Amino acid sequence: MNSEGLPIQTGRVNLSSTAGVAVYADTIPAPTVDDNGRKGWLYTKTGGAEKLNYYFYSEGSTPITLATLENAFFVGIVNNWTNTSNVPFIVVYTKMKGDGQDAGSWYRTRRAFSIFPNEPITIGMKTQFQMFDNSTPTFPFQKVTLANQIVTGPNAIDEEILTISVQTDSAAVAGASVLISNVGWKARGGHNTANPNMFLSSD
Repeated sequence: MNSEGLPIQTGRVNLSSTAGVAVYADTIPAPTVDDNGRKGWLYTKTGGAEKLNYYFYSEGSTPITLATLENAFFVGIVNNWTNTSNVPFIVVYTKMKGDGQDAGSWYRTRRAFSIFPNEPITIGMKTQFQMFDNSTPTFPFQKVTLANQIVTGPNAIDEEILTISVQTDSAAVAGASVLISNVGWKARGGHNTANPNMFLSSD
């Protein structure tokens, strides 16, 4: 834990860096510094089919499979509320195999983890959103499990993960706003046992 009682970050991505631009690659509009001085990247939808996409996992020396991925999380603040489309969700994509069973043009399986409609969300409250209940590290904030899982594709346990992302719904209304400060995952085996916790810095 650091001096603020938060889990120590094992990585940092600056908003204006080349790595930062790669993380929010196809996010429209691009995230900005928070206008209230809070830590993290602020995303505010201005209209149309705009959405947030933060890609925060790329394979290292040891691939993660669907079987070895234990969890993924993000720490965020939902700034306003219309409906569940205002709340970001986590998506896991696996690598294509080219055998005719790939579900997308660039991925094999897509697993989306979102909230159920009746999940209580507190506006302005820093919250740890997680795929499952066993998230590590654990932040001293409100916890919300993204228990509504939608799977597209074969979803075989040996599929290697291509990327993991935090996304928002393109159906959200204009003005929908969220601040995200940390992202990470937990997996068994290889370099991934360190439970990466990356800080999204706007400095």
